[in-house]
This record gives sequence, C-alpha cells and structure tokens, in this order.
Amino acid sequence: MKTNTINPSKQNECIFDQLPEASPVYQTEFKKSKPIQQENNISNTQDRTDKYGFKSQKELKQKNNPKTLNARIQKWRIMIEIFDKQEKPDKKLLKTRTRKGIPDGFRILAWPYLAGVPQAKLDSIIYLKCGKYEEFLKSQEFTYEHQIRLDVLRTFPDNVNFQDQTVLSESLVNVLKALSVAISDMGYCQGLNFLTAALIMVTNDENAFWILFRLMTKYNQAEKYKNPNSLFREFFILDSLINQYYPTTAKIFKKHNIDLFYFATEWFITLFASTLPIDLFYRVFEIFLLEGEKTLFRCALSIIHFKEQKLIQLQNNFENSLKHLKSLDDFFTLDNDQFINVMLNKFKFSRQLIQQLDEKYKKQKKK
Repeated sequence: MKTNTINPSKQNECIFDQLPEASPVYQTEFKKSKPIQQENNISNTQDRTDKYGFKSQKELKQKNNPKTLNARIQKWRIMIEIFDKQEKPDKKLLKTRTRKGIPDGFRILAWPYLAGVPQAKLDSIIYLKCGKYEEFLKSQEFTYEHQIRLDVLRTFPDNVNFQDQTVLSESLVNVLKALSVAISDMGYCQGLNFLTAALIMVTNDENAFWILFRLMTKYNQAEKYKNPNSLFREFFILDSLINQYYPTTAKIFKKHNIDLFYFATEWFITLFASTLPIDLFYRVFEIFLLEGEKTLFRCALSIIHFKEQKLIQLQNNFENSLKHLKSLDDFFTLDNDQFINVMLNKFKFSRQLIQQLDEKYKKQKKK
C-alpha cells in the first residue's frame, strides 16, 4: 500500500480537501463525492419515513420474535439497575447481551455506561474545570459555528429531522458547538456531523455530547480529526487485513489502483454512521463502545464480505466498482443478525493483532 501525506497545517479544513493526490480520474471522481452525503440508491415508492425519520431507507429485515424481544428487555432492565447502583456487571454477560443488541428505548440508558460517561464528566472537571454540558455552550465565541451550520444542512439529507430549522437540527448544532469548545485543539471537522446526528436520534443532547467527548479522549478518535494523516494508519491496518481475509478483493484493488482512502475515509471518520443503514449502525456502535477499535476493522471487513462477489463481477469497471463499495443496497437484503454474526464470528482477531499491525505501520512510516 503506497503512502501519501496530507498537510497537517490545514487540519481545520474539510478533511476531503486534504486528501493526497491521485490520478486525474481519481481526483475528478473524488471531488464529486464531497461533502459527505449518504448514498441515496434506495428507490422510494412511498411517501413515508421510518421510525428515525428517513424517507429513503428501507426497514431492515429483522427476526422480531416477541418472546425473545420481551426476554431481552427484561434482561436489560436488570442490567440498567446494576449500572444505576454503580455496580460492575459480569463482563462476559454484558458482552453477550450487547452483541445480541440493546432493545430500543434502553440505548439512551445503556450507552452512557458502556462509553464511560461518568468518568468523562470527572475528567472534564479535572482537566477543563467544567463538568456540565450547558457550560460549554456559554462560550462567547464559537469559531466553527458557520461551518457547523452549513454541514448540518447536508447531514442525512433524506431525514426529515434535519431539514430546515428542526428541533434535532438545532440539537446537532449545539452538541457540535459544545464539542468544539471542550476539545479546542480538535475543533470541528466534517464527519462529526453524521456521527453526532446518529446519536441524537436515539439519546438526548447531553448524553450525545458526553459520549462524543469520551470517544475523542478515551477511545482516541480525536486524532483522525486533528490530523487527517493519521487515517493512513487505519488504511494500512485494513489493507493488511483485506490481504489476509480477501486476497481476491485485494488483487482487484491493486490491479485497478483503488486506494482505500477513496471509500474507507468516510467509514472511519463517521464510524460507519453514514455508510450503514441506521439500525445496523447502532448495533455496530454499541459493540464498539464495549469492545473498542477492533470492532471498526471487523465492520469494515464485513462490508467487504458482503460486497466481494459483485465486486468480482464489476472488476473491469472502475467507476461502478467504487459506486458499489459506497452503496447501501447490499444491507437491505439481510437482517442485522446476519451482518453481526459475520462480523463477530468470521473475524476473531484480537486487539494484539491490531497492535502488531500498528507497530508495523509505525516502523514503515519511519523508513
């Protein structure tokens, strides 16, 4: 995988404006894709929205067994009670239940605990002398407010909750403004709008803010927004894993000079919020909160898994191959559990493997 560089002095500009130079064809196609907008390849034959306000997303096929769902709800009620008592649940049990999916209505209660929000508030008090979301909104100057408002208008354009001056669109503006103040050396960068919007469709503004704060600090996600060059680490690791698990796809990428940065940039800077159907994103996201970074690479490989056969058929068509890699269509023919089962059972690598590839990347970078 070839190495490129991005000018770190331009870290506050849109991340897509800083991507490395490619062939003229690549540059033309790449510029057409910005700013990030979710692919709208699903035909909409009925003027209706799903439960999250999307007009174009089809409901994923899901196995809705009432007995199973009721049992899961009861188990999560007990789990939340354990959290509320500030007791530590059994790690194996928590992992199993999170992987099976947190029921709707419980995510607003469970996510803050999975992310470690109580600790985030303590850290904020210690290091920033501020432990309340509202305090960050009292700043006299928001450097990035103009850009935030521009991007809010482009966030999930097929979702009625983010059109014009809606309650959720203003919530999105406020959370992003507060985050830009709390993590001032990061500020705001495109991609955060999709991730934040996905969160506030499920939880409240304050929870969304603290979960994001935790992601940027404890989960070390801020670096990719501070310095887009850091994304090449993710590309290197993913490239290594694709070569290991999907050598045929790796050969196609190499043959047609399909660099990962073209389609995987959006995957990593939105944590898949803009590249998966929203219900499926929530399943992946809550597993990520509990199990960490390896989940992101497992998810990326799962996307390749479900796209490989058609990618092989399209391998002589550069443009259609890229379009296929960015399309959501494949994920509306399977239920959430199919994707999650592949993600967790086919790719059982450990954090140690990610650490080894990280060290390999660092050594190569020094050469």
